[in-house]
Amino acid sequence: MDTSMEMSRNPLGEDLNNSKQSEKEDSVLEDMDVEDPTKEGNSEEKFNRSLNASMESRGGLQSECDHWKFNRSLNASMESRGGLQSECDHWKFNRSLNTSMESHGGLQSEYDHWKEKHDAADNRRSNLIMEKVDASDAKMKTQRQVEELARKLDGTDEEKKEKENLYEREIKGLKTENSDLQKQIQDLTKAFKREQRVLEDIKEDLQAEITLPQKNINFKVEETPKDGESSPDISYKCFVTINGVTILESGQTLLTFEDIEVANRVIKKGKYKLDFENKPVEVTAKPVTLNRTTQFEINMNMSKKRLCVRDLPPDLSDEYLKDKLELIFYKPSIGGGEIERVQIDGSRNLAFIDFLQSGVVERLVKQKHFEFVAHNTRHQITVEPFIDRELNKLQMFTGFSPKSVLLEGIQGVEETEDDIQDIVQIFFQKPTNGGGEVEHILHSHNRKRAAEFETDLKEDANCAGL
Repeated sequence: MDTSMEMSRNPLGEDLNNSKQSEKEDSVLEDMDVEDPTKEGNSEEKFNRSLNASMESRGGLQSECDHWKFNRSLNASMESRGGLQSECDHWKFNRSLNTSMESHGGLQSEYDHWKEKHDAADNRRSNLIMEKVDASDAKMKTQRQVEELARKLDGTDEEKKEKENLYEREIKGLKTENSDLQKQIQDLTKAFKREQRVLEDIKEDLQAEITLPQKNINFKVEETPKDGESSPDISYKCFVTINGVTILESGQTLLTFEDIEVANRVIKKGKYKLDFENKPVEVTAKPVTLNRTTQFEINMNMSKKRLCVRDLPPDLSDEYLKDKLELIFYKPSIGGGEIERVQIDGSRNLAFIDFLQSGVVERLVKQKHFEFVAHNTRHQITVEPFIDRELNKLQMFTGFSPKSVLLEGIQGVEETEDDIQDIVQIFFQKPTNGGGEVEHILHSHNRKRAAEFETDLKEDANCAGL
């Protein structure tokens, strides 16, 4: 912004401009040499002529006057600018000084505040420098450790590669071994399934109805015992015969005839030719060899006076058990009676109680379970009649079946087992073939079968039949 504009805004500048303008106008009038008519005394004509000339040149003089005033004002403004500027600066300094003096107290407190912050920042800077030094030391230490670990790692690379190669070779060997084991498992599984099927067939053939031999028994009315006598014990005797099972291989047939002479005649001839649908087959007749046979006699005697007690609590003395059992089974309220003797078998936790009267055992056995309290602990004991078992007359021998014939050689035929049995039975029932009436026949076709023999009670004890 120029100086003239600044002065126009200042009242002091406006007064200076007005004064200078009036001075310029007086100077112009002096240059025009206009004389006062009263003072000079000139004539009216001269005055008018001068006035007209002045009026004619008034326009050019006015513009020149304005130009001169502007230049003068500009020069005056430029001359006084230095003084005004210094005055303005002085005024500003005084104003700033007054303001500064007024706010000196606030500046002092603010100075103290920033000084405290500066001291705190300086302390923090010192701490950070120390931490940086510690961190640098830790960094150098860690770097040395990393370098040492890197050296160790470089040293173990070769060992690692060797171990990897060794492990790869071991893995390949294990894979090969595993593959071989898998093949063996598959082969064993197949063989196991085959043997299992054979076992199932043998189990099916071995299934037999177990029956006891018939025996006539005469029942008698029980005689009431006289006073002072006891009723007799219950006794049972049986004979047991265990025959070994004969296993027929594939292609074998077992025949049992009604007549021993027929079996002997067939075995004596030996060779026979049987006709099947696809081809004739030559078979061989042989005697039957049986496995070992076992016989024995079992005698069982159930006492009416002796009671067997099971499930006795362990870790108790024999005397303590005897006293407790006598207290329990002497009570008539539970069907007990007078006791003659108590025996303890600690190895099996058993006890045997002998009563003086018959019938007590029968009453106690009906209840079966009793409560036994020992040292504030409750136990449950079981009672049952005492049975004495004896094994007598044990015999072991190898039996034979004189009526039976074993045929071998029926292989490669397409008929089923039933059809083969029918063909063989028809052939050996014809007298022209040296045969006779057939009681039993059993053929094994592409498998193993079990043939069970039983003792023929009508014949000799060593004879057996299919």
